[in-house]
Amino acid sequence: METRKVQRTGKSTFIVSLPKAWAVKNDISAGSLIYINQSDNGSLVLSPDRSERDLNIRLDIGSKVGDPLIRDIIGCYISGYRGIEVTSPSMTATQKRDIHQIVQKLIGPEILEETVNKVQIQDLINPEELHSEKALRRIRTVVRSMIQDSIKALVNNDKELAADVIQRDDDVDRLYLLISRQFTEILRRGSVKQETLDPLTTFSYTRAATNLESIADHATRIAEIVVGCNCDFPQDLVDEMGRLDSIFVGLIEESISSLLQLNSDKANEIIDRCLQARKLIAQIVPGNNSVKKHEETLIRLVITSIERMLDYITNISEITINQCQSGLSSEAG
Repeated sequence: METRKVQRTGKSTFIVSLPKAWAVKNDISAGSLIYINQSDNGSLVLSPDRSERDLNIRLDIGSKVGDPLIRDIIGCYISGYRGIEVTSPSMTATQKRDIHQIVQKLIGPEILEETVNKVQIQDLINPEELHSEKALRRIRTVVRSMIQDSIKALVNNDKELAADVIQRDDDVDRLYLLISRQFTEILRRGSVKQETLDPLTTFSYTRAATNLESIADHATRIAEIVVGCNCDFPQDLVDEMGRLDSIFVGLIEESISSLLQLNSDKANEIIDRCLQARKLIAQIVPGNNSVKKHEETLIRLVITSIERMLDYITNISEITINQCQSGLSSEAG
């Protein structure tokens, strides 16, 4: 570890020199722009300005199609590249279709140029304008509506509403990837200048978004069950399933609010309410002759997804508690 003595110039400016080896390695010279990120514990993180070379990447996809190709492009996006030049010696129509498909599911990137063997993707969103907190609030809203509508579609056998829930899963994925991208920006480059966000907070938001994205996946599974079958459940079972609506709305809403507000007491309360909700769910599992065998199987699949949702809500609350404790440790230090 190197040390530097702080010097003073003028009446109010403090100066500290940069290590020469670091400056040379990062091409720092007079007039270079340096990003400074202040952590809650008082430490400063210095990052050099990102050059255009660092912001662009050439991705040779060869013969890749489908998920492997899509994963490569998502990886470049999350890594913070502003320009992605996708090339192949002989790009097929299937490859171009896959590229268009994934670009449509990302927030910011657009296809600016397309030739026989190249597709140029450019991110049009300024990374300095990314807002993890706003994206997290938006994911909460979408996931909350997905849960409400998936249960409503189930009890009413509403296939149109269920299909709409399935489509909304793409919105959650887009927002989740945006939050993941910002975390990478802060972690690797320190170039996102948001004084209210630090790496630890952004990491917590990313983990919370991961759990919300998993909840959305289970709401989608319930909707897919509705689309794929015709069920006429007994009224008492419909009423019991309907009760879950308000319970989940409250848990989703308050779990994210407790994280944004760093309220560990509320987070502990939510964990207790998740345990209570499990007891209610246990009573819903059909065990009488009024439910047909195939309907009972479907309900059990739905219950399994609902129980997993409670696990993810509990995870978010535990993330909040851990974040609160980290804040206390920083203050104590």
